[in-house]
Amino acid sequence: MGLNTGVYPGRVEINPFVGVHVVPMERLAASIKGRKYDRGIASYAIPMGELDTVRNEQAFAFTPEQSDDFVDSETQRLAHLYATAGTAYASLIASYGQILPLLEERLDMLGGYPESVACCLYLMGDKAEACTFVADFASKEPGYFSSFAAAFLKRVEGDASSGGH
Repeated sequence: MGLNTGVYPGRVEINPFVGVHVVPMERLAASIKGRKYDRGIASYAIPMGELDTVRNEQAFAFTPEQSDDFVDSETQRLAHLYATAGTAYASLIASYGQILPLLEERLDMLGGYPESVACCLYLMGDKAEACTFVADFASKEPGYFSSFAAAFLKRVEGDASSGGH
């Protein structure tokens, strides 16, 4: 769950996002990339306003003229939406089987989604499909993906020779 903010003359807008951070998937991707794990990045998130249950909610916008009581009531409303609709949505997508198709829908965006698909397949125990995906995607996007692909395939090969996960 996160907040994107927009600061404009005379007002601040808040656009809440809801999703999940899949720790094993993010740790694996960071390890393969040779980077430090970052727990502050969502594995998958959407603007909360896209959820059917909150689609008709008023946007969050604040101006200097608004009272403290108004701001307090809006923060309570935001917290309530996260606790209800946000948590329900996050729970709905909080499995490898549920998040995989969502990640696949975003492959063309790049931005870590191809790496997440590969790691998700790997963690689901489908190493053969993960390797096929990685090889295919590397052939389509070599400039973006070849370095990750080589490291990923090396990791899987190492697993096979050591009998590990």
